[in-house]
Amino acid sequence: MQGSRGSQQPAHTAQQYGGGTSVPAGSGHANNTNSWSVPAVPVTSGQGHDTSVDTASLDVFANNIDLLIAPTRTASTTLGNVGIAPGAFYHANQMRTSVNGPNGDAGLKEQYIKTLADLGQGLADLRDGVRQLSAQYTTIEDANTMTATDFQSAMSSSQGDFTQMMTDAGGSGSSSTSSGS
Repeated sequence: MQGSRGSQQPAHTAQQYGGGTSVPAGSGHANNTNSWSVPAVPVTSGQGHDTSVDTASLDVFANNIDLLIAPTRTASTTLGNVGIAPGAFYHANQMRTSVNGPNGDAGLKEQYIKTLADLGQGLADLRDGVRQLSAQYTTIEDANTMTATDFQSAMSSSQGDFTQMMTDAGGSGSSSTSSGS
């Protein structure tokens, strides 16, 4: 099987358990035959060092976010097909329960599947919100009239998705607080 770098990967062969409690580096690997390139960051042709936001840069940002959605969904689908079957002794049962949950429907695996699904949805909602702003404010002059409420409305769906992602990952989602002294 070919890896993403074109190197030949050996087929996995079963090995007898040697009694150790640690796993040496390089014991596992994942083959990704679907190589993916990170989107290019746009460069400016201006002489200044100021950052500017206009419709074209919003569109580039939305398109770059869009490129992140498919690999996230692929990772979630691929993880769904992974099964852990370490054996039938005490520590193996502990591993299986931690990864798959007591009934095969919970545990770390399910937690990561939910987290990846939330990430994919958050990225899609972020992309859609940025595209909404790009369509609503077609010139830099239009963008100068944008209010914080307009921006919040465009981003609210993605904020909820990312908060849910943090919760599904075992953390606590962020909450909006005002910082007044």
